[in-house]
Amino acid sequence: MKTTQNNTSKTHLKKISAFLLATTLATVGTVAVLPGTSSTVQAATTKASTAKSAIHVQVEGKAIATTGIVSANGSSLLPLKATAKAIGATVTFNAKEKTVTVTKDKHKASFALGSGSDDGVFVTLDGSTIGDSYDAKIVNGTSYVAIKAVTDQLGYRAVWNGATRTVNITKEGLNNIEVTTTTLKPTKTNNYTETNIKYPVVSGLDNAEAEAAINKAFAAHAQTYLEKVQKQAKEFGAPPKDSVITYEIDSGYKITYNRNGVLSILVTDYEYLGGAHGSSIQTGMTFSLKDGKQIQLGDLLKSNSNYRKDIDKIINAQMKKNGDLYFKDSFKGIAANQGYYLTDSGITLFFQQYDIAPYAAGMPEFPITFKQVLPSGVNPLDAYKA
Repeated sequence: MKTTQNNTSKTHLKKISAFLLATTLATVGTVAVLPGTSSTVQAATTKASTAKSAIHVQVEGKAIATTGIVSANGSSLLPLKATAKAIGATVTFNAKEKTVTVTKDKHKASFALGSGSDDGVFVTLDGSTIGDSYDAKIVNGTSYVAIKAVTDQLGYRAVWNGATRTVNITKEGLNNIEVTTTTLKPTKTNNYTETNIKYPVVSGLDNAEAEAAINKAFAAHAQTYLEKVQKQAKEFGAPPKDSVITYEIDSGYKITYNRNGVLSILVTDYEYLGGAHGSSIQTGMTFSLKDGKQIQLGDLLKSNSNYRKDIDKIINAQMKKNGDLYFKDSFKGIAANQGYYLTDSGITLFFQQYDIAPYAAGMPEFPITFKQVLPSGVNPLDAYKA
């Protein structure tokens, strides 16, 4: 299940989360590498039990002096501090905010721990405003988190050996770039609209023109969204003077893939202009770091001329398994410019609210591996490696 972590405004966090949490109802096809963990996230609140037996941990094949536990729903949990230090990261703890920051090379992952022993953990990377939630449990003052909460953020992969109950953490590497967050300050303000627009800024690319092109695209998306909603708010007019309504315009992002010369960002825009609830829109933005060009779904899957039909079959099959979640006959096939983002497992296609399912279903997502739609041995990311 997906949720958001907004480091600037917890009010905005709760509102955006209400939309994104429902996404799990339609999320299918995830590839897992550990028991109970996957590229999608687990519920923020879990009930962990005493492990049947310890989980042993290795880094690059060498055993380290820490063990993990298994939660009641099967997730593998490792001690956050010990695991982070084992991969050479530094760890700091903010007792007031109850947040752990793990720093490795140019990257910082922030772990916002729940208020209780079973409240999970929200993880954001490099100052992004949207993150993922994972299983977590505090045992005798030690924070245990799902292994992917660490490996997904800092360029590592975990491989599970069931016979020996061992997790081996190996370095996959991230692009040698830095991603920071900037805030778009509106030029038009009033006392009934709260605006919190944040977007990423990339630095450290060898190609200055590519870097400029990518940053221009991020900034343009934020500006366009802000102006669109400001225009709508002006057309609606101010709320009644005796109303407690406050209009909201929010935007945040998370990094979903940052390897092999490719950067993939998922942007979530949220607006509330009165009524029963607000609305959210997702935008996937994936770039080649070589030239700064945005990578479309067709670029990745061009080695299969029938990729759209193949994906349609996969989505239709998954929808049939959960037929009551979707509008009847709502899916007519993916669009030429279908929204997607990259993950370590492949691609995740998504649909907007009400596209194929009711509001309660959020924004349905369908993870698909490259093996499902491309010829054997073809890796579409090879073309983007430096």
